[in-house]
Amino acid sequence: MFAFTTVFSLVATTITFVQSSPTIYPDVIPGPGFPTLESLNLTSKDLYTMKPPFNSSLNARSANFDAECFTFTTADISNTIACYNYLASIPNNACTVPGDNVVFCTAGDASIGGSNLHQTAGAASSPCVDVSYAVQWIFTNCVDGNGRVGGADAAFGNGDLVVGVYNVNWV
Repeated sequence: MFAFTTVFSLVATTITFVQSSPTIYPDVIPGPGFPTLESLNLTSKDLYTMKPPFNSSLNARSANFDAECFTFTTADISNTIACYNYLASIPNNACTVPGDNVVFCTAGDASIGGSNLHQTAGAASSPCVDVSYAVQWIFTNCVDGNGRVGGADAAFGNGDLVVGVYNVNWV
């Protein structure tokens, strides 16, 4: 009986320890020149655990770009949504692409970037909230059966700034 009680206690303690282990969230890393999480009073955990707001005008985007889903490069949807939440938390900041490509945010295996599609004079720029709408369209419409996301869409109303969700190892 002693051996059974000891084994039972050990198993119960192990289960309790495993269940009480803290969840580890990958770092959300803003792109160069973007506000830090600390300056926004946010943590990576905050960005992973907040629910993304629903944008009812998601399909009413007016930009001269046909959104597309990727299968050749995908990222985990949770990592993608964490970057979406970061971009949505800086709505009035400019998400600017001065040349070819810029990384707006990375989290885990997800990289959210922008491309200056038409190489407009100067730079392609939109408020980061408009960039977040493109990310939301991608994770809403381009998720596969394994929780992986990849695609490209124009920033809301701006066909010059194309936003992509990629795997960090592909970029």
